[in-house]
Amino acid sequence: MLRNYFLVAWRNLNKHKLNAGINVLGLGLAFACSILLFLMVHREFSIDAFQKNESSLFEVYGIGYNPKGDEKRAGMGYPAAQTFKSEVPGVAKATGLMWAGSGIRYKNKELDKDVKLVDNDFFSMFSFPVLSGQKANPLAGTGEVVISKSTADAVFGKEDPIGKIVKVNVNGDWNDLVVSAVLQDAPENSSIQFDILARMETSGDYAKQKDSWFHQNHRVFVQTTAPFSKVQVEMGLRGIRKKHYLGDDVLKSLGYRQDANGDRFAWKLAPLASLHFDQDLGYDSTTNKTYLYTLILIAFVVLAIACFNFINLNSARAFTRAKEVGIRKTIGAGKKQIFLQLWTESFLLCAIALGVGIVTATVVLAPFNDLFTEKLSISKLMSPAVIAKVLGGMLLVSFLAGGYPAWLVSRFNPVSVLKGRVSMKGSAVLRNGLITFQFILSSLLICSTILIYKQFQYLRTAPLGFTQESVISIPVKHPNNARMYIDQLRTRLYGQPQVMGVTGSSANIGLGMDNNISKWTSGFLYGGKDISMAILAVDYDFFSTLGIRPLAGRVFNQTFPSDTSSTLTNVVISESLYEQLGKKDAIGFSFYPDSSAPKWSIIGIVPDIHFYSMYEKSTPLAFVMSKYSSLGYILVKVKSDNPLQAMNLINATYKGIEPDNTISPSYLTENTRRWYEKEQRLSSIFFSAAAIAMILSCLGLFAIVSLVLEQRRKEIGVRKVLGASLGAITSLLSSDFLKLIALAFFIAVPIAWYFLNHWLDNFIYRTQISWWIFPLAGLLSITVALLTISFQTVKASLANPVESLRAE
Repeated sequence: MLRNYFLVAWRNLNKHKLNAGINVLGLGLAFACSILLFLMVHREFSIDAFQKNESSLFEVYGIGYNPKGDEKRAGMGYPAAQTFKSEVPGVAKATGLMWAGSGIRYKNKELDKDVKLVDNDFFSMFSFPVLSGQKANPLAGTGEVVISKSTADAVFGKEDPIGKIVKVNVNGDWNDLVVSAVLQDAPENSSIQFDILARMETSGDYAKQKDSWFHQNHRVFVQTTAPFSKVQVEMGLRGIRKKHYLGDDVLKSLGYRQDANGDRFAWKLAPLASLHFDQDLGYDSTTNKTYLYTLILIAFVVLAIACFNFINLNSARAFTRAKEVGIRKTIGAGKKQIFLQLWTESFLLCAIALGVGIVTATVVLAPFNDLFTEKLSISKLMSPAVIAKVLGGMLLVSFLAGGYPAWLVSRFNPVSVLKGRVSMKGSAVLRNGLITFQFILSSLLICSTILIYKQFQYLRTAPLGFTQESVISIPVKHPNNARMYIDQLRTRLYGQPQVMGVTGSSANIGLGMDNNISKWTSGFLYGGKDISMAILAVDYDFFSTLGIRPLAGRVFNQTFPSDTSSTLTNVVISESLYEQLGKKDAIGFSFYPDSSAPKWSIIGIVPDIHFYSMYEKSTPLAFVMSKYSSLGYILVKVKSDNPLQAMNLINATYKGIEPDNTISPSYLTENTRRWYEKEQRLSSIFFSAAAIAMILSCLGLFAIVSLVLEQRRKEIGVRKVLGASLGAITSLLSSDFLKLIALAFFIAVPIAWYFLNHWLDNFIYRTQISWWIFPLAGLLSITVALLTISFQTVKASLANPVESLRAE
């Protein structure tokens, strides 16, 4: 009987090719879209899921309850890891993790590989298998180093690296270390990536700062053990903080509020699995969960629209099969058999559509990865768990989308059917309701697409307070030599008409080709107030190169030797930092930002600039120019007549100054655009989803209009015989559907305004919801729908009435 069901189902699908084709195309497109979005979301949620100890791994972080908003701090001092391990009940293991620069040398080869410093517990806490060398205790001694498999291949080739001495660049110092082990490369879905791992003790400042809790330069991870809970371990951390850390008296004077335990600052545990979604504690590639839930919602919306098409088409088609069902029931078929027969057709359609969806997703995966800068692989669908979920989803879709039409037909009364008394009233109400809901969802996606793009353009084009156009940023491999490199570059480019200025900065503007974002923040007490700022080390001509003019005083100048004095630090401050200090006449004012540092003297005030992403409020800045401060980036202002030629000139010239630097320069406009890659991706995803949703809605509308016109053939013929014009008939047939689309638009507008307004609240700097967004979305929906309907209605209006009136 099951074979018979599938055989009859196949014959029916083959008989009604247009209906079947639209269903397969719509569902296949929806399945392909859902699969790609599922792979994106699955990848994000799988970050660090491979870690065997994931459930017991935590990062220790500090949180201050500032009245202006909670402040999270990931930095810890050198004593933290070992103190937590030895003195906090429930902490079984602990390790620090610190980025310490890049560089490894062996014989005549030098490669730019990231160096991270850890403690020996790192290898038993995290699941990075040792491929060769010391497996039990890879970093037993401070003179040892562990490298990844890819680093070993790049440095040693076919030579066995174990036991070999290499030079490793640790915070600017080259250390001779012995390779003790080779680790398997960190998986792509690991938040912790590494090339080279060495002991924390190899850091140049370790001997001096090893007992200092205030010298906070690295992260600390702990592994807890049963039966201690997260709350119990945090209480243990509280005791350590009280014993070794900053007291609450100073924080009280700054207005910090108390938590439930009476603390104004506390150490907490952040689960490893949560770090990828934490904007404050995570690494540069963090993802907001709201973004992922939005992707899931889009997948469900697209799939829902395809399902509504399926229900509409099959419900409408059910009435063309009324006589078939009536005859089947007359000769003994029961409701269950009729239902299973029709549901089998739905299942077969969904199975074919799933196949089409998988093939489509596979074909478009490469361009999809390029467009959205993803690293997705269709092989993720091949795991048994994922296959089960996909098949379960397909069964659910076939049951939900095909179940109602099958149930509807199975309830037909055979006597009424054979007498031609089957009513379509209930089906028409459902059909109209589903069409309206489809276009509500489509209108919401169109409104969202327009506003997200508008917000993205606002962030990207907002004035930053400096000139970023035609400025090239060069990441420096050896920051300690940066001032020498800048002088050499100025000399070599002197007289070049394309070059208008050369300077340097300790931090990049935007996200350069090195993918690093650095920020040096500091705070101090002055006049009973908590002064917070970001500190930027710069070189001469920094302000002129970026087109920043002082509001008062002057900027750094080579004619003033005091600008590079070691006993007094001249600083240029931003307007918001000047307002924090509250000094009416700040020029020449001197103060100590740190009791152990030289005195600062303010020589100039400049306007506030957005040196960092506009996700953050404009940061108060202090610009310093100490000859001892390292600069990580060189900035070159060029003429914009020929950007490519200028870039080639700068690149070639700098290669002669720092030949071992493999990181490419980039324009600041490119760098700042990378700040908003997620908005750009989200805008593209919404645009694609809106387009797919509109295509699916119009496919369904096209098929429904075809069926309705087929059922009204005689009515159209009669109207034409009685003298109705082409325009009148077309208007009559189109008006019912256009009313539904207009209703959908008016329902969608307040919903879209509410949710989009809440979405914009996530941004400190935001665009406005312009009134024209909604009429534009409505006009797009109605225009596309009208084009879809018009083709069928005009065709029906032009048909010969004789053909429709003589056919039974």
